[in-house]
Amino acid sequence: MRHVALLSSLIFLLLGAFARPAPATTAHFPEVMIILDGSGSMWGQVDGEPKIAAAKKVLKQLVPALPPEVRLGLAAYGHRQKGHCDDIEIIIPAGSDDRQQLLETVDQINPKGKTPIADSIDRVVNEIKQKENETTIILVSDGEETCHPDPCGRVKQLKQGGVKFILHVVGLDVDTTQQQQLACLAEAGGGAYYGAANAADLLAAFQNMTQEVAQKVEIEKAKTTTKRVKSKLGKLRVTFPPGGEKSLAHIRIARPRDGKTIKTAEAPAPDSAHPLLAGDYNVILGYANSNYQKPSEISPIAVSIIGGETTLLQLGALVFNVADQLADIPASSVTLRSADGNIELNTPGKGNDYYFFTTKPLPPGAYAFEYHYKTMPAPAIFKSDISIQANAETVLQIDSGIQFRENEAGMAGFELIDSTTGVAVLQVRRRWDNDYPLWKAFALSPGIYAVNVYLKGMDEPLPVGEASIEAGRLVEFDAGL
Repeated sequence: MRHVALLSSLIFLLLGAFARPAPATTAHFPEVMIILDGSGSMWGQVDGEPKIAAAKKVLKQLVPALPPEVRLGLAAYGHRQKGHCDDIEIIIPAGSDDRQQLLETVDQINPKGKTPIADSIDRVVNEIKQKENETTIILVSDGEETCHPDPCGRVKQLKQGGVKFILHVVGLDVDTTQQQQLACLAEAGGGAYYGAANAADLLAAFQNMTQEVAQKVEIEKAKTTTKRVKSKLGKLRVTFPPGGEKSLAHIRIARPRDGKTIKTAEAPAPDSAHPLLAGDYNVILGYANSNYQKPSEISPIAVSIIGGETTLLQLGALVFNVADQLADIPASSVTLRSADGNIELNTPGKGNDYYFFTTKPLPPGAYAFEYHYKTMPAPAIFKSDISIQANAETVLQIDSGIQFRENEAGMAGFELIDSTTGVAVLQVRRRWDNDYPLWKAFALSPGIYAVNVYLKGMDEPLPVGEASIEAGRLVEFDAGL
């Protein structure tokens, strides 16, 4: 009778653990993970039958009686090999509803080996570590740890690790020393230790438990469930590296079907959020220009807003590092052009080049940087493989270039041809009224270039030599005129 009383107390505590109140927003039905001792000592007799047979008999009656909402898992140790401390198996994964498989598998357990209790608890805790619910682990053992030097200490560590579990321990026909160790495990796991003498005691206790669990499941079912309804309002969040706010004048959000502007955010911060109704939108970035000129806008970026969610648009940033000698390049505008041709940002000067080299927030992708002056037949291509990454800065180093020796007699213009590609990357002509800008310093990427010079009164250019331009160097070229 003493054992029956103890087991009844065990069942009361287990039932409380199984049916802890769940948040009103969702049903959290109880979950159980059983660890069954499969060590060789389980062949020992209690009331004329092997302990393992008594445990199997109880499980076969317990499992079908549990409400269908209660999910189960089963682990065992020492059931496959003799003398191996790593003989631990998660037989039925935590949260399973395949009870038939569990019962069929229980029948196949054949005790053989050691008693690696601590490592089996460790394995089970790792199995349930992602679960929202608190799991009750029930360890049924007939002996003490035979593999781990400090099983109680290990369970304390697991309990402190943040996984939601309670460990209850049932000692089946154990002596005083074994009982002390098993009780320490239960205390370390936040649960309780209870002794059992035979299968009848276990069965009586588990029958009471199934009734209580059923009541707790019904209580959980009866709870009011709060249904979360998503708003039609979502958010667009736009981010870019700090420093880009100097260039970005506005973020304009337009409706694709009719082009109507829904919102314009002036002088946006590096991280800004914009509430919008669910739907498709075009985001247009506007970049500041000098002398009160209208901002330069780039091609629309398509985004979709989902109600109750935040859509993230992450921009990168192009940072300019310009050498003093090249800060005053003769340009009426500079251009950033995407490799796919979808985006073109033109920054005009008109006597004020302040915004030529300010940090530019840009959609991720590959870009070319060009500059243009009215006496240039085509834009000067400084660099054509600039890679912009989301939320990252890309530095464009402008510290190399070329400058012709001033007052070369009869010179009307020049061009530089990339020796590798054969492309004219820089073409300059003098103005009709004077020789500007022939003698200015022009930015040019490192490389080897063929130099052609145009003279007054001559239709064809003269190939006057080759210029080797290195990083950090401004080449002064003597055309020999």
